[in-house]
Amino acid sequence: MPELPEVETLKRALTPLVLNKRLLELNFLRKNLRFPIPSSELHKGLLNQKISAITRKGKYILIHAPDGSLLVHLGMSGRVTQAPSMKPMEKHTHALFKFEPNIYLHYIDPRCFGCLLWIPKGNGHPLLDGLGPDPIDQEITAQEMKMAAKNCSTVSIKNFLMDAKRIAGIGNIYACEALFAARIYPKKPARKINVAQWTILLSVLREILQKSIVAGGTTLRDFHSTDGSQGYYKFKLAVYGKENKPCPICNEPIKRIVQSARSTFYCKVCQK
Repeated sequence: MPELPEVETLKRALTPLVLNKRLLELNFLRKNLRFPIPSSELHKGLLNQKISAITRKGKYILIHAPDGSLLVHLGMSGRVTQAPSMKPMEKHTHALFKFEPNIYLHYIDPRCFGCLLWIPKGNGHPLLDGLGPDPIDQEITAQEMKMAAKNCSTVSIKNFLMDAKRIAGIGNIYACEALFAARIYPKKPARKINVAQWTILLSVLREILQKSIVAGGTTLRDFHSTDGSQGYYKFKLAVYGKENKPCPICNEPIKRIVQSARSTFYCKVCQK
């Protein structure tokens, strides 16, 4: 699933393409993805309107127009690709956009787990309400994270990091990588992480996320940016997907366990 760096990469790629541009054409090729597509609302709110801003909240992109915002989520394998026309070029193309003067964007989602939704101006949305702070935000403190985990009696630090209500946008890849960089055992209870450990964890998490954004994210299977380029942070992963390969620190084999139906990769020697 595209995580925060991949979504931030897409946001940064879309901005020079559509910011302050009018949407001239809009076509949906199916009625629903994860949720029904509100095509009439999207046509009414977006057509012939100028895009005023593009923002990200967690793993969601918001494309802002005068009367509201298009909420975009990539699901498990979605992407947005720049194309030469409004003609679908690939299978699983579900939405087509034409911005002035001749910018064409195709929304592609093989598994249909993403979403395209409309948020009227001034309204919230259930998918966004209750999201935790953005991990890149420098205002998040170790003390705040320690307090947020205080009553999580049975929640592991790995699952805590992946809970969007606690911290928005962290998925499996970056949770594994950050815990390895902070030398923290993934199954350790979140309530037992002290302020000093949270300080290190937040620092390495931000560093990893920023490096991944610079590298264009991580492409393992499906993610590509608008121009089709892959995310090259996959070449810098320390433990994710490295089961039985040597730890880059101590050379012991990387282990894999399953937490909440997701694979966790870690070093049993380095992470305590």
